[in-house]
Amino acid sequence: MTLSQALTAEREKQSRSILDVARAAGVPVSRAHGVFTGTTPDPRFSTVAKLLAALNKPLAWLEREMTRTS
Repeated sequence: MTLSQALTAEREKQSRSILDVARAAGVPVSRAHGVFTGTTPDPRFSTVAKLLAALNKPLAWLEREMTRTS
């Protein structure tokens, strides 16, 4: 699972829009959109950390999601 797939799956699970998560994270919507859609393949750690915080997920959760095989 990619970074964008993991974050998008969780965002959709929470029924939240990219705009909502971006605002909660304090990042520009265009930057959040790039991360969620995968058009920003290597975002800054600080951006990912803010998005995770807005989704109430720790970094360890993301690591688990990205290493899942099924």
